[in-house]
Amino acid sequence: MYPTFTGSSRKHRIVNLSGRKPAAAPSRTSQFSRAPATQASVLHAQQERAQREATRQRLRAATTVQRVWRGRREAEAQRAIWRTEWDNVFAGGAGGDFAQASDSKKRIEYGVTLFLAFYERGHRPGRWRKRDSGDFLRMKVLVLFMAQYLSQASNRPCLGARARGVDGHGTLMMEKFGKLLIEVLQEEVLTADSLSVLPSLAVELPGIVDASYYKALSRITASSKSSPEEILDAVLTPLQHVGKENGQRNAEIHRDFAANYLVTPDLPEHLQHSGFERLKKTVGFGKLIKAMSESPGQWVVATGEEKLWMLSYIIHFTPSMSGSEVIDLTGDKPLVSRGFEEKSYTHVMSLLLSSVAREASKRIQVVDISMGVEGDEEDEDDSSGERPHQNKNQPLPPFVKSRLESLIQQPSITSIFSLAGPPSSDDRDTKMLAGFALTLLLVFPNVKQEVCMWLCLAETKDGVSVLRYLWAAVRRSELFLGVAKDIQLAVSSLRKRNLSTDGPSIRDSDNGEWNLILLFIELYGFLLLVMDDDEFFARSRAEKKARQLPLEDVENLSVFLKNLAFAMYYWGGEIMGEDKQRSDGGAVFFKDQPNQVWEVEYLKTAVTGLLKAIYARDSRRKFLPSNHWLMTAAGFNIEGFIPAVVQEEENRHKMESEGEDDEEPERQYDQAAVAALSPHEQRNLQLESRDRTQRKRQRALYLAAITPRLEILQNLPFFIPFATRVQVFREFVSGDQRRRRGGFVDPDQWRAAMLSQNSRPPSLIHDALGGALGDARDSLNKHHATIRRNRVFEDAYEQFWPLGEGLKEPIQITFIDRFGVEEAGIDGGGVTKEFLTGVCSDAFTPSKNLFLENEQHLLYPNPTSIEELKEELIKTRGPYQEVIGDEVKPLSKRYEFLGRVLGKCLYEGILVDVAFAPFFLLKWSQQASDSRASMAIGVNDLRDLDEGLYRGLVKLKNYTGDVESDFGLNFTISSRIPRHDKTITVELKPGGETIPVTNANKLEYVHLVSRYRLSVQAHIQTSAFLKGLSSIINPSWLSMFNQSELQTLVGGDINTPIDVEDLRRNTIYGGVYQLGEDGIEHESIRLFWEVMRSLGDEERRKVLKFVTSVARAPLLGFGVLRPRFSIRDAGEDQGRLCSASTCVNLLKLPRYRDPRILREKLLYSVNSNAGFDLS
Repeated sequence: MYPTFTGSSRKHRIVNLSGRKPAAAPSRTSQFSRAPATQASVLHAQQERAQREATRQRLRAATTVQRVWRGRREAEAQRAIWRTEWDNVFAGGAGGDFAQASDSKKRIEYGVTLFLAFYERGHRPGRWRKRDSGDFLRMKVLVLFMAQYLSQASNRPCLGARARGVDGHGTLMMEKFGKLLIEVLQEEVLTADSLSVLPSLAVELPGIVDASYYKALSRITASSKSSPEEILDAVLTPLQHVGKENGQRNAEIHRDFAANYLVTPDLPEHLQHSGFERLKKTVGFGKLIKAMSESPGQWVVATGEEKLWMLSYIIHFTPSMSGSEVIDLTGDKPLVSRGFEEKSYTHVMSLLLSSVAREASKRIQVVDISMGVEGDEEDEDDSSGERPHQNKNQPLPPFVKSRLESLIQQPSITSIFSLAGPPSSDDRDTKMLAGFALTLLLVFPNVKQEVCMWLCLAETKDGVSVLRYLWAAVRRSELFLGVAKDIQLAVSSLRKRNLSTDGPSIRDSDNGEWNLILLFIELYGFLLLVMDDDEFFARSRAEKKARQLPLEDVENLSVFLKNLAFAMYYWGGEIMGEDKQRSDGGAVFFKDQPNQVWEVEYLKTAVTGLLKAIYARDSRRKFLPSNHWLMTAAGFNIEGFIPAVVQEEENRHKMESEGEDDEEPERQYDQAAVAALSPHEQRNLQLESRDRTQRKRQRALYLAAITPRLEILQNLPFFIPFATRVQVFREFVSGDQRRRRGGFVDPDQWRAAMLSQNSRPPSLIHDALGGALGDARDSLNKHHATIRRNRVFEDAYEQFWPLGEGLKEPIQITFIDRFGVEEAGIDGGGVTKEFLTGVCSDAFTPSKNLFLENEQHLLYPNPTSIEELKEELIKTRGPYQEVIGDEVKPLSKRYEFLGRVLGKCLYEGILVDVAFAPFFLLKWSQQASDSRASMAIGVNDLRDLDEGLYRGLVKLKNYTGDVESDFGLNFTISSRIPRHDKTITVELKPGGETIPVTNANKLEYVHLVSRYRLSVQAHIQTSAFLKGLSSIINPSWLSMFNQSELQTLVGGDINTPIDVEDLRRNTIYGGVYQLGEDGIEHESIRLFWEVMRSLGDEERRKVLKFVTSVARAPLLGFGVLRPRFSIRDAGEDQGRLCSASTCVNLLKLPRYRDPRILREKLLYSVNSNAGFDLS
């Protein structure tokens, strides 16, 4: 249509009366240029057309409304007619004469068909409509008719079955009515009397038995409004009678039963004891387990709370379970004979346990403090229509807890692998069993050691130890073979697993192998804890019952663990994966792993612990190649390691400082205060603690991700050469000194800066002295002490104890001799060194009773010092606990102060001639480590404390006779207090006095005795010492070294010979011995170095100790010795002896001209231990 069309197609007539020639017709362009009037006409026509179309639509809509309304009116009228007809037929209610079974049956079938006609006619599925309340009454009447008919005619033909000649339409109507009845029952509209017809309907109409059927029964059961017998009849009838000829249909019903009814809370309470036991006896357990195992996807999607109940019921239904008995798959009557399949059972239990492992492990230890308290606000917002479930912070229900705890019994644990046969090609069964056993370890962390011990003692049906059985499967796995060769395979596999969003039943193919590997790591780590070195290095391991691996296999295992651990530490951030939705510019969050049974952090901790245990064995007795432990992985540059790790330490220190500023201080409550809080307040306190823990965990993960080298250095230090770690340690100390002293590391410069009015380092003036330091001079006075020679330790403790962490700053010492005269001299560092070494020499002696010596004269805290002090107080002041407690605290402070003094020596690089027992040094490096990752102290460390006790425990462990009758031991241990001739007996575990030591629990006894002697007995003393040590030296710095390396750090390297040339290069000379511009040494100096070269290493060490008070060279050479090794002339007298000032490392050497005389005088002085007095 042309835009200029005005509605008329007739051409306009042109009339011309002028006699002139008509003008040319206007062009199309000129017509468009005169468009305003034309466009208005077009718009008007369009509006009229739109109005006409709207009118037609209104007419059509009105017609539709009228048609629908008439249809609905007619339908309602027809339904009313049908209702009237139904009411006339059933006007007599449920009474009447049922003598004629066929008439009653037809009457019921007619009533069902008619009822469905007026109840459902015109109702579309999924569309809500208001139901007639009278229809529910009619349904009730119809159900009562059915119930009365069935009760009076049990032998008559039942309702609507195809086998009894009812047509398909009638059967369809009855199934519809059955499903409608279930729907109404699920809504709890009808009374419980309606349950009586369900069993017959389920048998005659199998189509009604589905998920909704058991959901309805679950709701009815939970409401406790119906009798348990009727509920059980409805629940059990389909399981017993439906699908007998059709195994697949029967399996579907069992799965529906498990997924929708076995999730009902508190079935024992709702069904009562007799009903619940009837349910247990009637359910075909073998069929149930098989059905659940074949299709786990149907029931594994239940909520965590529902699966906890399902798991507890499965445990209770297990045929070998009865009351408090435990599951034992090795009984005389194999469960296979009752239709029970162990593989299916283990599969189902493994899936259930793994899916609830994290929740169960948290809730099983929660005390029920909220009886009658409603759930948290999180549950109030749940409008999804699902079953309500408790909050994860709630304690486990008693029934669930008791059933789970029944799994943790020795027969149950040892029977897990009892049916394991020869290894298969894919080790599918082994992975399944390993996953089940591992989940038990994770759910019950409090009994982890007991479970590990039982598994280590268990054997397969072929008599192979479980540990060897697992190792055979591990070394065949693709992950083990791949990671041992390619470290990136570990990164990709763990990242894939960590970032997976699938549920526990739908995991990547590697998950089974990871479970297998992790379980082996846990068990082998525990075995190394209780295994002595003789057994570890034993050559006869060919028997299949042997648990220790051949040394060649241990080497292969260590290679795998090295690569795996390095991958998790160095590429930890990549494996964890950043959570972009939670991260912002100021913080980075890592993705949680809610669907995983164990987290990568757990694996990393376990791998680290086992690696350290193997390294400890290799350190005590080499069996691995040299440089085996050094990491040479691709992407790791050892050359730039020191500056990189120092920068990472600076970054971490900065972030930790910022985190401490942002973090609100944690509120401290004692037990009485917590008990006085209301349940809601206690819940809020738990949530607050959980949130704080989560924030700390995320910060720790982030710090670990941005400091990979630092993580390796602190957790796997043996990957890095020792010399490199010592340099890093000194760099860390220097950085800390710069931060604390405002950049003035030199003591004199620091003091000058403190006294300066214009330059007072703000980084120093902190709370080290109990608040902001006021006057600078007063602050320096607090770092100065006057020490009596005959009371070095006591005076040091009294004057420097208040400094606390401030002992890191430079101190000044003035000595008072035995005559009470102040010794002359200025402390330029040498006097401080003499003071620190003097305190160590005075305090670390057995005569002080703070430390004792073992047979190798190695020191450890006196485990009975506190008990001895208590006995003395009881004798003098009586048994008043308040007084005794106050008097014991100063003793703990002395241990703490000694830790500070030793930390000060390490901080200043001062070597002290003190040797500690290795088991005590091991605790130094464990302070900053996770308790699971640290090298746990075991029976082998007991040799450093008590050789006799160690031999006795090894004999007990290897004893093949009857331990209980031959030894007569129980789980107690006695300690003697020598000074008071008193013996104290302590239980190693609750009720230990009544628990005999048997062949079955002797490993646990050995472990508990070792743990008590090495850790528990001297816990207060050790903790106090380590507290003081960590206040000066960051515990993470000490974690870079093992026991022998820490001893070297404290007292120098005793194994490396004294390097005379290094000492000569780093010696300074005074007096006439001072070198001139020509650099030529004095003749006496030249003779001195000739004599030093001619001496043996032991005599050289004596000379070094004579001058420096320490017989060992500094770890990084004599170039770092402070003060520097110095020689000054002591006159011309050839008969004069050499003397030394150990405080400044100064040797006073007379100008000897004969090398024989020089050697003779030097050795005489050294062997006479001459100092200032001998000359």
